[in-house]
Amino acid sequence: MKSSHFRWPYVALLLPVAFMFAAQPAFAQQTAASEAEQLKARIDAAVQKLGDNPRFKKLSPKDRQGLVEFVAGNMLFVLLHEMGHAAVAEMGIIVLGKDEDAADSFAATRLIRLEGNFSDQVVADSAKGWFMSDRRDKAEGDSVPYYDAHGLDLQRAYQFVCYLVGSDENKFKSLADETKLPPDRQQSCKGDYSKALNSWDAALKPHRRAPDQPKINIDVSYGDGGKDKQLELIANVSREIRLLEPVAQLAADAFVWPTPFALEMQSCGFINAAWVASTHKLTLCYELAADFADLYREYGIAPAKSSKKRKSK
Repeated sequence: MKSSHFRWPYVALLLPVAFMFAAQPAFAQQTAASEAEQLKARIDAAVQKLGDNPRFKKLSPKDRQGLVEFVAGNMLFVLLHEMGHAAVAEMGIIVLGKDEDAADSFAATRLIRLEGNFSDQVVADSAKGWFMSDRRDKAEGDSVPYYDAHGLDLQRAYQFVCYLVGSDENKFKSLADETKLPPDRQQSCKGDYSKALNSWDAALKPHRRAPDQPKINIDVSYGDGGKDKQLELIANVSREIRLLEPVAQLAADAFVWPTPFALEMQSCGFINAAWVASTHKLTLCYELAADFADLYREYGIAPAKSSKKRKSK
């Protein structure tokens, strides 16, 4: 995926928004769990409707479910990455190092806090998505932009695996072995994760909203997909599952933001997602969701089926 602002390796993370920013008390964890369950229910309902759509009739129910979850989860993760940029810009958080690395660690450390068997599997699958993106780039002959603001896909992939192993070496040991993260690197990952987690928690702490402080207004909007049938379908599904609302609500609840801002999804004419400080607007493009869908069809469904065929010989 190429764009002037956003070059994101593909990850499959579902239902992360409840732990976007910082550690929560017990009552907030219950609210987070409820938000996650509600979002999952809306996604399941959307998958059922897609069974009647000609574009999806050839997919098995399992593949349809996987496709929607992959796209929705990736878009949520992209949103968190851009929210990391927003937090840095709006709150004046000091960044030592590359901005994109800071946004990566923001998203990763917030996501890992969502616990449970379902979320653990999704997070593990997400790490594999980074490698999936690298395979697609190589297959299509895309050159590596060493000058890019973002790190190389495989570097970011292994760093994310390292954060996972650092958070729980037993839970994610098989993932680390599968992706061939060397044992000596695995042993040092706990330090990587702890530093990233504690640094973000400390940076965000002064901006936490007290119960008696007013909430900032965060507008949410969904544009039309235009004449493109695939983008219009993505626009409709995004509205149905209310992809943006949980993030907006939790961001307003958690922090004191200096100015109101907006979250929007729209057709951009190109693959992109961006936080624009001058307009105080975070935009996710429907084209980005379409690209995630293509990635899943080509490298999520097809490789698995090909593998099964080889094993049957």
